[in-house]
Amino acid sequence: MSTEQRRLGRGLGSLLGSSAATPVGVNEGATEIALDRIVPNARQPRKHFDPVHMEELVSSIQRHGVLQAIVVRPLGDRFELVSGERRTRAARTAGRTTIPAVVRSDIADDQMLELALVENVQRQDLDAIERAQAFREMMSALSLTQEQVADMVGLKRSSVANLLRLLDLPEAVQTAVQRGLISMGHARALAGLPQADDQLGLLNRVVREEMSVRDTEKAVAERIRPKSVGKGVGSESATGTPPWVTELEGRLREALGTKVSLNNQPGFKGSIHIEYYNRADLERLLDRLAPKPMV
Repeated sequence: MSTEQRRLGRGLGSLLGSSAATPVGVNEGATEIALDRIVPNARQPRKHFDPVHMEELVSSIQRHGVLQAIVVRPLGDRFELVSGERRTRAARTAGRTTIPAVVRSDIADDQMLELALVENVQRQDLDAIERAQAFREMMSALSLTQEQVADMVGLKRSSVANLLRLLDLPEAVQTAVQRGLISMGHARALAGLPQADDQLGLLNRVVREEMSVRDTEKAVAERIRPKSVGKGVGSESATGTPPWVTELEGRLREALGTKVSLNNQPGFKGSIHIEYYNRADLERLLDRLAPKPMV
């Protein structure tokens, strides 16, 4: 088990209790609950379930049963799923009518997304876009900063920031990541192009020619390279954006952990646009850019 998984395991255990975070064959503290009484977690971040992995899980449940209890909380005369979406789906497909479940009545609404996300990241990775969408939802719904999200799921803040940047890409690029046509590395390289049309054009080439991430990075560099007729600080790329502007925007995004755009005018006059997504994110940026003086 990796260091990241160990951190995530501790996070899940602190929220659900160690018995719920650690597989136990006997499912201590669990009770059999009818599957038709279980309603899904509305904040489940996973939208796509790999059919091969699901088929393997169904086969395992048919042969051995559900070896690890799901976690639910009471919801009227039913139960809302907290964690265990894949096991619940697979159990239904396997023809089971009940499933072992740990019932927790002490889980608040604002923990539901957190628990679902941490469990998925711990046990089987979300695709990069689903993970980014879940991180942004956590930041918005729970008023968390990127640092807090990173600490919660056991990642570096820069990793969270890099994932969030994928959501700035055109929908077609995001879909290509989710379908496995390109990797996150390809998507990050495409993000280096400032115009969506250029990103989509290169995406088609990457998929058609099965380009590697390194080749994609080279193609991006060629597209933003200054024209041969004019070199130096003022030269522009084929997209009309000076390469130094693109490079500086990338440095600012990395340093601030959010989307940044620079509008430079003749004479080096212009503006820098910095995005934030909630109050906590704004306060994080203020602390970084203009910290309050120490008293």
